[in-house]
Amino acid sequence: MKQFLLKVSIIAVVSFVMTVLIDIAILRKVDNLSYYSHERNFSLAYYRLKALNDSNKIVIIGGSNGAFGINSRLLHEAFNLPVVNTCTHASIGLRMQFETYKDMLREGDIVILTPEYGGGKERLYGGYNLLRILSTHLPEAYRKITLRQWLNIYQFIGIHNLGSSVHKDIGEFDDPYSANAINEYGDLEWEREHKDSIHYYSLSGVMDGELIDYFKYIHDFTKSKGIKLAFLPPTFMRSNFNICAGQIDSLAYCLEANGVPLQSAPSNYSFDDSLYFDTPCHMTPEGAIIRTQTIIEDLHRLFSDKE
Repeated sequence: MKQFLLKVSIIAVVSFVMTVLIDIAILRKVDNLSYYSHERNFSLAYYRLKALNDSNKIVIIGGSNGAFGINSRLLHEAFNLPVVNTCTHASIGLRMQFETYKDMLREGDIVILTPEYGGGKERLYGGYNLLRILSTHLPEAYRKITLRQWLNIYQFIGIHNLGSSVHKDIGEFDDPYSANAINEYGDLEWEREHKDSIHYYSLSGVMDGELIDYFKYIHDFTKSKGIKLAFLPPTFMRSNFNICAGQIDSLAYCLEANGVPLQSAPSNYSFDDSLYFDTPCHMTPEGAIIRTQTIIEDLHRLFSDKE
């Protein structure tokens, strides 16, 4: 009986490995929508960081709130350091974003970590956008995906391959989401105006345990390397923030209770509705300037006394 179970287990493992290998071959399909969009910043940021490998720098890690809501030029001027904004989508997953860039972080670097609100598995492991972006821009990053992560994103493989086919005739385009909107820092600099009707987000007040563990890992990793970590709240449109205040407080309390507190009050990063573009976390250029001034104040508060 034991031999039979062993054989079944071996067959199951081999079948799974073969399936994954086949899927990886399929996954390397370029998606033209991603190629011509702001998602190109995932690889652009990677190569910028490689070029700055031996230099101190400011590195921004987070979801689209970082892409649409930070003016890196102001950060550069305030601290006289190169700035690399790596942000594109929250659905890349925090794990892949940090694992892709962490080896290029050095002692004395400043990492601004500003993930989106929400505490589900997709915030950690990613979803469809992860497969689309890796396949199109940095397929070598697939080697960083763990078995645990594959078990969470396997379901999106079919969607990715369908999307690659649907988007095959898409070419270059110009708008705030295009690759042409990316500036030299990685910000989306395209001019954009506030839209009167922005769809509100609802949030969960429950933080996934694995996501909390990964926040702890980032905290411990940066501390061990002498990297200055600023764990800051994402920006969130004031009217939507007020609706979700209870859930946001619950998420912030959960992080604090587990030893990885946000280093600024979430309300400090909630601004007037007129400063947001098309979602509660995508800001207009004017909004990005105001939010960046708040980030600069927080960085001075967090690190000036330690210099």
